[in-house]
Amino acid sequence: MPLEDILRKIEEEAELKKKRILEEARTRASAQLERAQKELKEEADRLLAERRKEVELEVQRRLAQARLAGKNEVGKVKHQAWEKLQESLVAAFVEKIETEGREWCKEFLIQYVVSGDEEVWMAPREAEIWGSGFVKEINEEKNLSLRFGGIAEDIERGFLLRRGGMMVDLSFVSVVEEYIRENERRISALLFEG
Repeated sequence: MPLEDILRKIEEEAELKKKRILEEARTRASAQLERAQKELKEEADRLLAERRKEVELEVQRRLAQARLAGKNEVGKVKHQAWEKLQESLVAAFVEKIETEGREWCKEFLIQYVVSGDEEVWMAPREAEIWGSGFVKEINEEKNLSLRFGGIAEDIERGFLLRRGGMMVDLSFVSVVEEYIRENERRISALLFEG
């Protein structure tokens, strides 16, 4: 075989080998590129999922904070409403007492008398309005043995009733507070419906 044919054959084989090597390299590169793209997509999806979870947790945390802040505000408003209600009821109660007068106060006090020989303490205002003779009047009208204990400086309006070693608080604020406690569910439903 002539040398030219051998050289051509070697060139052709080298060209085919070169094409095969290039084709294999392209195939490997394409496979590596696909694998790298797949890995990048998976990593991006994983990072996106992690970030989405973080964002969802942050949103939930902020919603919980907002709900709590809202509940705190509602609680403050309810507390203020209760205080305003109590003040209004005490004012209405005192106004009722002052319009009803002496007889109403006698009936109010008598309903809490148990033995009939308790000691009656009066708030400064009641002592000023009714005087110590008020207890004597009740005794004469109801055939009781109540005693005037003195002026109860620690209450603003109303009475204290001492029986034995126990003191019954009949201050007007206390009576209103007791009424509110007893009717709390009904009052709450009226004030805070919806």
